[in-house]
Amino acid sequence: MLKVIRFVNSIFTSNSFIVVFEGDNSAWVIDPGDSIPILLWLKNSNKKLIGILITHAHFDHIYGINDLCDNFPEIKIYASKQAREGMFSAKLNSSFYTETPFVVKCNNIKIVDEPDQILLSHNIYANVISTPGHNNDCLSFEIENNLFTGDALIPGIKVHTKSKYSNKSLAFNSIQRIFKQFNENTIIWPGHENECELKYLIAEK
Repeated sequence: MLKVIRFVNSIFTSNSFIVVFEGDNSAWVIDPGDSIPILLWLKNSNKKLIGILITHAHFDHIYGINDLCDNFPEIKIYASKQAREGMFSAKLNSSFYTETPFVVKCNNIKIVDEPDQILLSHNIYANVISTPGHNNDCLSFEIENNLFTGDALIPGIKVHTKSKYSNKSLAFNSIQRIFKQFNENTIIWPGHENECELKYLIAEK
């Protein structure tokens, strides 16, 4: 059985998630922001971090990577090709325009794209879904009845498409695809705001 733990970060109130499984001491993190609460939770729960999934490489979704890699140097990071480029560029990940420019120091990054599958635990996979629009690097991850959408779909908030690598048409298509492809009881875990069953978002269209 899968369990999701959500953390609201101090920068732009982005969400980070820990995903764990019953009978397994491994853990995965999605979009790490504030690293201290994540590390404390892993320690207190006696869980070992195996890998990181990145929905996109904007600063507020990646700035905890280095601390997690320092504590778990063998972990792998899974991201799109464009997100990998953004992790190594303060301008691409938008941190260049803040007081704390940030780049990822870890090199153990595996590029993934749809229809790749990432083995998380015993016969449990993360299905990689391409959901561009908010940025050109956006992926969503389907894990059982859960869909981690990053900023491609945020309940109650219009997708931001005014950045250099945004595309309003692609953002619309990504959302419509999610509505059509996934079961209405799928739980959406967005990059900001609270989780929500997909049926409530469809009803608000």
